[in-house]
Amino acid sequence: MQTQDTSKNFHLNDQQRLKFKLWLQKQFTDRCQKNSRYSLRAFSGLIDLDASTVSQILAGKRAPSQKAMMKICEKLSATPKDLKMLGVAELEEGSDEFYQLSADTFSVMADWYHFAILELTFVKGFKAEVKWIAQHLGISQLEAKMAMERLIRLNLLAPKKQTLVKTQKMLTNHTGLNTSGARKSLQKQLISKALVAVDEVPQEDKDITSITMAIDPKNLDRAREAIKRFRRELCSLLEEGEQSRVYNLGVQLYPISKKDEDAI
Repeated sequence: MQTQDTSKNFHLNDQQRLKFKLWLQKQFTDRCQKNSRYSLRAFSGLIDLDASTVSQILAGKRAPSQKAMMKICEKLSATPKDLKMLGVAELEEGSDEFYQLSADTFSVMADWYHFAILELTFVKGFKAEVKWIAQHLGISQLEAKMAMERLIRLNLLAPKKQTLVKTQKMLTNHTGLNTSGARKSLQKQLISKALVAVDEVPQEDKDITSITMAIDPKNLDRAREAIKRFRRELCSLLEEGEQSRVYNLGVQLYPISKKDEDAI
C-alpha cells in the first residue's frame, strides 16, 4: 500500500471542462443508481459545494474553477486514470498494478492495523483467527475482529478454503491531489510506531537512519519520483522468498508484527 501527497498547477481548456462535466455527471448518476433516494443535496454535501453551484456545473451552465475542480476530484477520490483523462496529472508508470482506494473506503480503514492484516495473509503460517492476528499485531481482539469484518465488507479480504485472502495484491490511496484527514491520521500512527521501534525493536530487526543535507528545493519533484521508484523496487526485493513478518517503510524500516515466539 502506498500513500503520497503532491499537488500540481494546471490550466483548464474547453475540452477539459467538457470531460469534467461528463465525469462529474457519471459520479452522480452512479450513486443514484446504487441508492434511489440519493439526492443532489447529498452529492453537493459530499463534495462540499452548494447545491446550486453543483447543479449548474452538471448542466454545463457553469465551468468550475481550477480550485473547485481540484477540490471535487479530491473529495470523490479521482483515480490516476481519471486525472489523466481530465488533464490534471500524468498516468504513472505501473499504476495499473495498483488498486485505487476511494476516499470513503480509506476513511473507514485508516487505522494502521487494517493494512497490516491484509499483509499478514501472505505470511507463512497465517491463521484467519482473531486471537492469532491480535497477538501478532499487538492489538486487542476486538480491534482485530472489527477490522477483519470491515475488510471483508469492503471486499479487500475474502474467505477461501477456511482462511482469508487479500483480494488485491497492491493498494494505493494516492491520487496526486492534496492529502486528507484520514491520510494524515494514518501517517501519524505509523510515525508513532516508528518512535516506539527506536527503543523497543532490536537493531538487527530494523533500519532507522537519516541524513541531513543542504539542497536545492527545485529538485524536490525529481526526489519524490526517485523515492517512489525506490519504494516499489524495495517492496519487490523484500517480498522475495519466504514472507514471515509484516514491515512498514517510511524511510524508517521497522516491524509492525511480532515474531511467532513473541506472539503469545
